[in-house]
Amino acid sequence: MKEENIRIIFGLKLKQLRKDKNLSLQDLSEKTGISISYLNEIEKSKKYPKADKVFKLAAALEVEYDYLVSLQLEDKMKPIADLLHSDILSELPLNLFGIDAGTLIELLSDTPTKLNAFIITLMDISRAYGISLEEFFLSALRAYQEMHDNYFPELEKQVNLFKKAHQVDTSPKLEELKAILEQQFGYEISYFDFEKEVGLPKTRTLTLPGKTPKLLLNPNLTENQALFALGRELGYAYLDLKNRPYSSSWIAVNSFEEVLQHFKASYFSCALIIPEKEITKDLEDFFSQPELDPELLLQLIEKYNVTPETLVYRITNILPKHFGLKELFFLRISKNIPSGQFSLDKELYLTGIHHPHASKNQEDYCRRWVSATIFNDFSKSNTSRIGKAQYSFYPDGQSYFVFALAYQSGLKKQEQISISFGLKVNALFKKKVKFHNDPKIPLKYVGNTCQYCPIENCEERVAPATKLRAMQAKLEKEEKLNKVKKLFS
Repeated sequence: MKEENIRIIFGLKLKQLRKDKNLSLQDLSEKTGISISYLNEIEKSKKYPKADKVFKLAAALEVEYDYLVSLQLEDKMKPIADLLHSDILSELPLNLFGIDAGTLIELLSDTPTKLNAFIITLMDISRAYGISLEEFFLSALRAYQEMHDNYFPELEKQVNLFKKAHQVDTSPKLEELKAILEQQFGYEISYFDFEKEVGLPKTRTLTLPGKTPKLLLNPNLTENQALFALGRELGYAYLDLKNRPYSSSWIAVNSFEEVLQHFKASYFSCALIIPEKEITKDLEDFFSQPELDPELLLQLIEKYNVTPETLVYRITNILPKHFGLKELFFLRISKNIPSGQFSLDKELYLTGIHHPHASKNQEDYCRRWVSATIFNDFSKSNTSRIGKAQYSFYPDGQSYFVFALAYQSGLKKQEQISISFGLKVNALFKKKVKFHNDPKIPLKYVGNTCQYCPIENCEERVAPATKLRAMQAKLEKEEKLNKVKKLFS
């Protein structure tokens, strides 16, 4: 067990024993000769007393020395003990949210019965929904992004410093980034066919650390995928990010720090390839048009030589910062062509949970989303990518402008990808987006999942509204019981 957790357990035990004896810190200080300030630091997990002080504390609290220094806690604090023994607190990114592990445990210990029950409930929920540690880390990262409106000025600054130091063009080229990695950071870069050699078709890169780092690139990458991969590796090198993942396809996530370092390097690459000032001007031009022109956005894919996903993600960095449009979401949906199955792979929401959002209940996502209907349009087209927009109206009255892009997966030929961003329709949206009243933008009533959708006679429905009917039956039952209560009141 880590030293910090040992201090936490000792502090918890000391505080609980003191309270059980109805002793104040002043009382315990008088019995032991240990200052109040030092006792307070022990209970707050800041200090661990030496043996002579432990003997004094054990005598004052009328317990054995061995019991006081043991790592066991009373049964009512068992969930806290389980947390500490699992070392999970050291894996959680508490510092990103301004939370100290000792403070958290102190809060839990103040009302152990209620909060321990809460911990058990969270654990039960995570088991019931099959939430892995990797999914927890990724959820924590999304929360971290949302707290900062997905815009990180320090990383933007580092990108500008890097460009100045290495005289990088506004729109860097593949060979340019490759040369910087090799000449300035001592990398050896070569191509390795992961599918042909070891049967790993989706692996894009593998970094072999050492005195001379080796970067293996999948030769089947498109040019824009390779450009992003080189930019990300430069992010790792220039920002000196340690404890990082070395493969583009994670086999296992060992810590939150790995997830965070991967995010920072990816953000660096995105900002390096798509400069902040340039993309802001492009978006101003796009939104200033009296009518929606999808091609204005689509042509940015070629302008910056990026994938649609990189472009749309970069847009989610810029809109909150430079346009004030913070109520937005980002979705990545993949479609397996042979089976026709959809998978919501990535999602990001700023300023709260917006429609649509993922569910772990094995529910069927609404096939009326433009993010889903665009697949049919893409299959009929003869282009490498298409763009499509619609206004989506939800049962709770909220509406969103959603722009989706669809394209063929670069490495997995049997897969199509849909990338979309949605903006909540409000007064600010109408002020910033001049084409908001373009009559050619289709309007559609949509839901989140078929199981909760109230839309009747829906041709796109793939499952009955079982969850909605169950919820309605519950409300109806409550209403009938209230009528009975009124009869006897």
